[in-house]
Amino acid sequence: MQSILAIALISIRNAIRSKLVIVLLFFLLITLAGLPLTLRGDGTAAGHVRLMLRYTLGLSTLILSIATVWTSCAAISTEIRDRQIQMLMSKPVHAAQLWLGKWLGLTAMNAVLLFLCASVTYGALLWTTRPGQLTEEERTELTEEILLAQRPLTPISVPMQNEIRQAYLDSRQRGEWPEEVTTSQIMPIIERRVRARIHSVAPGSFNRWTFRTPRLTAPDRPLLLRYRIGASTLDLEPIQGQWQIGPPGSGTRESYPVSATPRTWQSLLIPADLINSDNQLTIEFANTHARPVTLIFEPEDDLRLLVYQGSFLPNYARAILLILLHLGFLAAIGITAGAWFSIPVAAMFSFYMLLLLQAGRFIGQIATREVHVAQSPDVSWFAETIATGTYWIYALVNLVIQPVYAINPLEPVSAGEWISWAEVGTMLVIRIFVYSGLLMLIGVWHLRRKEVALPL
Repeated sequence: MQSILAIALISIRNAIRSKLVIVLLFFLLITLAGLPLTLRGDGTAAGHVRLMLRYTLGLSTLILSIATVWTSCAAISTEIRDRQIQMLMSKPVHAAQLWLGKWLGLTAMNAVLLFLCASVTYGALLWTTRPGQLTEEERTELTEEILLAQRPLTPISVPMQNEIRQAYLDSRQRGEWPEEVTTSQIMPIIERRVRARIHSVAPGSFNRWTFRTPRLTAPDRPLLLRYRIGASTLDLEPIQGQWQIGPPGSGTRESYPVSATPRTWQSLLIPADLINSDNQLTIEFANTHARPVTLIFEPEDDLRLLVYQGSFLPNYARAILLILLHLGFLAAIGITAGAWFSIPVAAMFSFYMLLLLQAGRFIGQIATREVHVAQSPDVSWFAETIATGTYWIYALVNLVIQPVYAINPLEPVSAGEWISWAEVGTMLVIRIFVYSGLLMLIGVWHLRRKEVALPL
C-alpha cells in the first residue's frame, strides 16, 4: 500500500507540472469565477439556476475530462519514453501497483478539483438566491420545482397489442410494405404509429393518463406535473387546452387552463390530496384550441409527474459523485492506453472513447433499429452488405458502451429530479469495479509482457 501511495503522489506532482494541465486549470478558474456572474437565462430565477448548474459545472466537467485524458495518457507513457520506468519497476514494484497508484493519484486530484468546482457553484447559487434578491413568488418556484429532489413518474402503460396487430394487418392489406420485408421489421414502426395516435389529442376531444404514485415522504408537499405539448401545425401559436386533475366524476377534481408555446416545457403544481385511495392520480387534457390542431404527447419524454423525495444538497452531492466516477473511468482508459501506445496515439484513442461515451444515446438508437435494404435492380449486393455491416458495427459498439453510458447527471439535478443511491452504486460497480478493473488487467498484462525493467 505504501508503494501505491508513493506512486500516487508522484503522479499528482507530474500532473501539476504539465503545461497543458496548468492552462486547463487556468480556464477552470476563469469558468468558476466568471460564468456564474455572466449567465443570463430566460429572465426567471428558475431559468438562471438551471443555466448555472448545467453550464458552470458542465464546462468545468469538460475541462477536467480533457485534463484527465491527457494526464492519464502521459502517466505511464512518459515514463516508458524517458526510461524512468526501469528504475521504478526494479524496486521492485508490481505492474498492478504502478497502474493502481497512477489511477489513485489522478482520481484524488480530480476529487479535490471537482469538490472545489461544486463548492464554488453551490456558493454562487446560494448568493444569487439569497433573501432579498428574489421575490416571494420566485423563491416559491425554486423551492418547489428546482431546489429539491423529486422522483419522476411516467403514466401507466396502456395495452396496445390489439391495436398494433390490427394496424399491421391493415397496412399489409393496403400493400404498404414490400413482400420481402418481414413482420419483425415492420412491427416497431407500427408500434410507434399506434403509440403516437393513442397519446394524441384530436380537436375538441380529450385524453386521459393515470399515474401510480409511491408512498409520499412529505404528504403536505404538492406534486409537480412537467409536460410539453407537440402540435400538428408548424407555427408557434400558443396552444389552448385545459387540464382536469383528480378522479373522474368526483367533485374534488381541479381544472387548470393552458396556454403554452408548442414543444416548450411547462410545470403545474398539483395538490397531493387529489391522489385517490389506490395511490393513483388521474389527469386529463382537453384540446380547446380555436383552430383544428391535433396535440401530441410522448409519455416517456413529454409527460411526467414528479413526487418529492428529498432535499437538494444530497441530490447535488450524488450528481457530483457520478461526475467523479466518470472522470475515474476516463483516467482508467487513459492509463491503459498510455501503457500500450505513445502519448499522441493514447490521447487520440482516449478522446475517441470519450466521444463514444457522449454519443451513447445516438448509437443506442441506431443499434436498436434493424436495417433492411429492399431487393431491387437498383440496389447492389455490395450496398446491402455495407448497410448490414454498418448496423452490426453499431450494435457491437452499443453492446460495449451501453453499460457505462449514463445521462449527464447535471440534467436531472438542474431540473429538480431525484438521483438515487442505486444509480450511484450501479455506476460505481460497472464503471470502476468492472470496466476499470478490466482495463487495469489489460494494462498490467501489457506492462508485464513488455518486461521494461530488464537490462538492455
